[in-house]
Amino acid sequence: MIKFKIILIFISGLLFFFGCDNYCKNDYENNSPTSGKLKLYCNEGIQLHIKNQVYTFCSLYPHSVIESISLTESESVEALLKDSCKAIIINRLLSENEKKRFEQKNLFPKYSPIAKTGVALITNRFSAISKLTLEQIKQLLNGELILKDSLNKTFIPTAIIDNKNSSVSHYLLDSFLQAKSFGPKCFALNNSLDLIKEISEVPNQIGFIDFAWLSDRDDELFKMYEGKIKFIAIGKTDNAFYEPNQSSFKTGEYPFTRTIYFLRRSDDFTLAKGFEAYIAGPKGQLTFLKQGLLPYRQAERIIEIKMEPLPQ
Repeated sequence: MIKFKIILIFISGLLFFFGCDNYCKNDYENNSPTSGKLKLYCNEGIQLHIKNQVYTFCSLYPHSVIESISLTESESVEALLKDSCKAIIINRLLSENEKKRFEQKNLFPKYSPIAKTGVALITNRFSAISKLTLEQIKQLLNGELILKDSLNKTFIPTAIIDNKNSSVSHYLLDSFLQAKSFGPKCFALNNSLDLIKEISEVPNQIGFIDFAWLSDRDDELFKMYEGKIKFIAIGKTDNAFYEPNQSSFKTGEYPFTRTIYFLRRSDDFTLAKGFEAYIAGPKGQLTFLKQGLLPYRQAERIIEIKMEPLPQ
């Protein structure tokens, strides 16, 4: 009887040891392309799209847990550098200065382009503004833009940015204006949702926002403001103007088109790589397409035309 109890205690100890070893392992470090845990930081403007991608992926692979956290681009890059996360999704590649900081730690993040979006200009549906040239946008952001309404009365529109530290703000300053600050008629709010609400209530204001917020016509946010706001068409010259959409992103005719990138610092056999492969693959790309963004990779459609006469 005593011998039996000793054996039972020994077996229980083994089960506890191996069970505890499996329970106590770090799923953020010890994972596979379809299981484990992943912290994923993404730019605020594309968070709705990324959350949908995460939900579908985790539904397909129930042993995976992906935490999608919304931050600014610079905060996301900093988190990747400090190993607070293994992957980020932002609307640009690393800057030269950021690359050097990673190289100093002997880190060389891998990346994949996954979709295209753009900086959209929105205004109130009753606004007299329907189109602007790049030169007019520079005047608006740098100083003062004078326009005329349908009654030929002059007015001065106000520019509103979603957030002073957002990817939209940095893109406009660094890539478009190449300036350190905006002009006196340009103001920043706290976030994109506040901006959309403000534009829907006050005419003759121009909001600068990531198109991804309003790209999905089936989304509740789009339906909430449908008929209250409108997109402003942009032209490089006075000859042709284009609204943000999949077509103008593909042709490159929309001036403020941006590419969305998936960046990771992890190895290949990890959950970060598995989600990257999914989101850059056919199912993830189709999801972007259905939600109004331009997928970076599109399936080829081969159409065979037979030039044979029809039977009489």
